[in-house]
Amino acid sequence: MLLRGFLRGVFIFMFYKKFAAVVLSAVLVGAVPCSVLGASDVSSVTDGVVEELSMEDDFSDGADSISALASALADKTVSEVQGYQEAKAEAEVIAQERLEAEAAAEAARKAEEERKAAEAARLEMRQGIVDFALQFVGNPYVYGGTSLTNGADCSGFVMSVFAEFGYELPRVAAAQCSASEKKSVADIEAGDLVFYGEGCIDHVALYIGDGEIVHASTAATGIKVSDYDYRASAAVGSFVA
Repeated sequence: MLLRGFLRGVFIFMFYKKFAAVVLSAVLVGAVPCSVLGASDVSSVTDGVVEELSMEDDFSDGADSISALASALADKTVSEVQGYQEAKAEAEVIAQERLEAEAAAEAARKAEEERKAAEAARLEMRQGIVDFALQFVGNPYVYGGTSLTNGADCSGFVMSVFAEFGYELPRVAAAQCSASEKKSVADIEAGDLVFYGEGCIDHVALYIGDGEIVHASTAATGIKVSDYDYRASAAVGSFVA
């Protein structure tokens, strides 16, 4: 814009200068008698004016070229600015997408960490129940009993173990089976309950992992560890997540 304004001022100046030269030439030729100015003098003055006008025309043509160049440069500059703005906008979009991807990855990482922590806590709870129950192996079986130290029957044993962890189970094995969340033998985990009985549930044991159970078996054997399939199981249930 500054260059165009400058050139416009130069053109105006040169126009008025050219006009003044023409007027001066006319005055000199018409006003001064030939007797005063010889033919050679008039010719010299006229030729000088013409030469000056010719030089000014050359300058005008050069100025036009400069103006055209300036216009081309200005157009190129505008194009380059537009290209820069488009590239900048694209870079900002890419940067935003990268930030969103990083945020999503971080959220996924945290979610996975939380899932693993929750799973670890869940397994820890189950293992805690198993470890607690195993310390009573060898204690007596007492029909109708619920004491982990003085004697309990199968359902009393299971009920008392889970009570230590805040779970309230029904008193008898059949009711415990009905209240539990059923699952397949293929999905059995430490801390689940295994129910036995043909036609009706008559026994319950705590699964401790590796194909074994701990249960209040009989008056002769008391609380002991057995293979979970020492007899055919009727159902598997759980009270723990």
